[in-house]
Parts: sequence; structure tokens; C-alpha cells
Amino acid sequence: MNIIKLILFKLGLLIILLSLTTNSYAILEVKKKPYDDAEIEKIYKLDNGKFIYIEQFVRGHIIWEYNPETDKFKEISKVWTFIDLASKCEMVEGHNIYFANILEYWFAGGTIIDYPEIRIFNLYEPNPWRNTDLGISPDMSYAKEYCDFYKPYFIKE
Repeated sequence: MNIIKLILFKLGLLIILLSLTTNSYAILEVKKKPYDDAEIEKIYKLDNGKFIYIEQFVRGHIIWEYNPETDKFKEISKVWTFIDLASKCEMVEGHNIYFANILEYWFAGGTIIDYPEIRIFNLYEPNPWRNTDLGISPDMSYAKEYCDFYKPYFIKE
């Protein structure tokens, strides 16, 4: 009888511990959107309390800022492929920087789509392009060695 009580007690503790350790973004629903049909892929919470929403749209990603104090969205910029958001990186100026690909065109037409460069931009850069980047990275494994990345608050499954 005592063994059964002990087993049930341990099982109960295990269930409680597992429920406490689940990631918050795994159960989060996106209730606020820039507009009704927005396809939100990721949400990050910045250190200042504002949220960054990454929306998938026909031609890439739109980066939005949501300010919970004013309950308003502000479009920051558009990129071809948003990769990740870092609070800071060694050897890169500024805070709140992101990694993205931009769609670059050859002078006579066509694009580089097979292996586009991973460029680094200031989060609030309204026109991400080759002349506004803060640097480039060979890959994200390299970037993870030198940067502190935000953990997404929400990831679309």
C-alpha cells in the first residue's frame, strides 16, 4: 500500500514539474495582429517591453513593432527573408539588430536566390539594403558565436 502511495506521489510531482517547465510561446495564441489576415510567424519581446512581430507576406517578411502602452502597431521595414533577432553582437555597432536576406538583382535582370548573403541590420532601419547593413555573416552558426539572440516569444508551427 505504501509503495502505491509513493508511486502516485512521484507521478503527481512529475506531472506538476512538467507543466511548470513548458515554454510560454508553445501555448501562446496571437491575439493582437497588425490587421486581421496577417500571417504572423514569430513574435519577440524586446528588453523595453515592446514586441516585434514578423509577418510572412507574398514577397517576404514585414517587421512590425507593437507597443502595448499605446496598443498600436508600426511597420518598421520589409525584407526578403527574416532570419533572427539579436539584442547585441560583438564587433557590431548598436543593439536590437536582425539577420536577413534581401532580394538583390543583377544589372541586366535576374536575382541571386540560391545563396543570398546574410546581412545584419539595425532593427529600426526603414530601408534595409546593401548600403545600410551593419555587416554580413557567412552563416547563422557563426553569428551565434558572437551574438546574444532573443528567444522568440511565439513561433508559428
